[in-house]
Amino acid sequence: MQIPDLTDDAVIELAREGGVAFIPKLSGQRTITLAALNPSQRQRVIDILRQSAPRGVPPGQPESPGRGDQRYFRIQIIWTQHNQAQYTDIIILVPEQEAPPSLVDLWQKGEDCVCD
Repeated sequence: MQIPDLTDDAVIELAREGGVAFIPKLSGQRTITLAALNPSQRQRVIDILRQSAPRGVPPGQPESPGRGDQRYFRIQIIWTQHNQAQYTDIIILVPEQEAPPSLVDLWQKGEDCVCD
C-alpha cells in the first residue's frame, strides 16, 4: 500500500494492537502532528511511513493481521483540513513481524525517536 503526500496538516496515530490479552503498556498509542516537527524530524517520520506502508494492508482485507494472537501496528493518517478533497484519512495495518525496526522505534519512543 502506498501513502499520499503528507502535508503539514497530517496527524499520525500509531498503536500496537492485537494479541491474546489487552495490556495497556504494550498497546500505547502515539500521536504525531507533522506541523509540530522540524523539517528533519518531519522527513524522518515520512520516511518511516513510506518504508512501512508497503508491508501493510487496509483493515477488512482477507490478509489483514490481527487474527488469533497476532499483534500488528495500526497506522492512521488523518488530515485535519478536510477541505482538501484529494486526501482521505487512511488506516494501514502492519503485522508486527513485518514491521521495520524504525516503525517499532517510532512507536516505542514517539517523537523522541525523530529528534536530531
